[in-house]
Amino acid sequence: MAHQVHWTKLILEEFIDKAMLSDQEKFIMESRVKGWTVTEQAWYLKCSESTVHKAIKRLKQKYDKVQQEYPDTFPVRKYSAEETYMDMH
Repeated sequence: MAHQVHWTKLILEEFIDKAMLSDQEKFIMESRVKGWTVTEQAWYLKCSESTVHKAIKRLKQKYDKVQQEYPDTFPVRKYSAEETYMDMH
């Protein structure tokens, strides 16, 4: 999701506030924007990469809901063919 939205500090803070993210979700968002890999996040959080991937999927769903509610504040996510394939398989 880090590359699907042009993240600014304002948009990130608004998303964290509007979606009422947990501390773990907040960390994942901030570190993804900073360019951390899933492996680095999993190591830091002391969890599996699968757990981080599931959290990222939930964050994408939350972002889509918040974006629908506040379309003037949050840009639409750019979807890739690879992401669509991964979500469907």
